[in-house]
Amino acid sequence: MENSFNLVFGNLKIHHINYIYQDAEKHANIMESIFKMPKFEFSEDLDHPAIYRGRDTKFSIKIGVSRCFNTSVEIFEWIKGDSVYKEFVDTQKEGLHHFGVFVENLQGYIDYLQKQGIEVIQTGMFPPRLKYAYMDTVKIFGVVIEFIEIVKRKSRS
Repeated sequence: MENSFNLVFGNLKIHHINYIYQDAEKHANIMESIFKMPKFEFSEDLDHPAIYRGRDTKFSIKIGVSRCFNTSVEIFEWIKGDSVYKEFVDTQKEGLHHFGVFVENLQGYIDYLQKQGIEVIQTGMFPPRLKYAYMDTVKIFGVVIEFIEIVKRKSRS
């Protein structure tokens, strides 16, 4: 019996907007001063394991997070390693990169979109329980879409 999957894209809510810049803190300061956004909080994600275009990789990024339009705003600065972020810097320079949306049944979204000819760029897991997939929706929306699923804890038997 084939698994049925019903994608209702209109019901998804954008969780975050992501920008990639070569100097994340500089652009955060611009956004804070011009648009009076709350101060960006920065951290680094070093040697993050992922699967990028079908290959295992590790990458490092600087991450800044704030809020605007009642939505989380991320600014990433690529540091090293093959990834969707390096690809963007290498080909697109800087600016709006992706929208992030939470879903249930991430694999269902991946399978459905792949059947529509939309490729997976990168998958991985942000600790402790956020599984993600970046899908190549640039030709459709002008940006990548990141689908994120909260991995449910297994119940103890």
